[in-house]
Amino acid sequence: MLKRLLSKPWGQEIAAFLALLYVESVRRSIRWEVRNGDYVQQVWDENLPILGCVWHGRVLMALQAWNQHYDRMVALASRSREGDIGSRFARWYKVGLVRGSSRNARKPEASKGGEAAYRAMVNHLSQGGSGAVTPDGPRGPRMRAGYGAIRMARDSGVPIVPVTWSTRRKTVLHKAWDKHCLPHFFTRGIIIWGDPIHVAKTATAEEMEAARLLLETRLNELTREADEAVGGEIIEPDSAVRPGTGALAGVRETTP
Repeated sequence: MLKRLLSKPWGQEIAAFLALLYVESVRRSIRWEVRNGDYVQQVWDENLPILGCVWHGRVLMALQAWNQHYDRMVALASRSREGDIGSRFARWYKVGLVRGSSRNARKPEASKGGEAAYRAMVNHLSQGGSGAVTPDGPRGPRMRAGYGAIRMARDSGVPIVPVTWSTRRKTVLHKAWDKHCLPHFFTRGIIIWGDPIHVAKTATAEEMEAARLLLETRLNELTREADEAVGGEIIEPDSAVRPGTGALAGVRETTP
């Protein structure tokens, strides 16, 4: 029944509006602390382009972290039902959205617009805009980075900036692949920004892998730091290894 409702445009609109009510009310009730926000404040003050990266399970409060210049942000979303709801949600904040996913390995003949979405993101970044991706989305493994953000940073010349958050009290959806985090009302929260990661346009395969591993390691360190700082449940990365890097692997990153 729920799946049928969410397949309808009006059902997706209702779901997006309910998500908006929850996100807006809960984020305003939390006592937030921000760490290492000097660089991103400079980004906002000087209208600099960056590529923000947050794990898929932490997307709900990403807009609390990126709390200025929503109109300069474009996020990458999949062509899924989840992406449909996310696109309607993002519209309330005037955040741009590019839709596209990598091909399913079991259905290689089915195009999901991955390369077109990738090119649109790179063009936006190259023209001075900012972007956001979840480097472990849309299918995981949890908290394991792919090459999409690394390719975008290389091809656009824009630095990657990891960011995460946590709250003392939150509900963790343990049955979800990403262990999605739902913050509670009136609790303590923390947002932590990482230092920028630059990828040279001439980066070799070995340098690309080093940058991917740096992003994954740094984002996991920040996420653990955030969970430990507020005393909440600590979410660990999936023990699975990230799949290999095919031609479309670099555009698998999405946001809802």
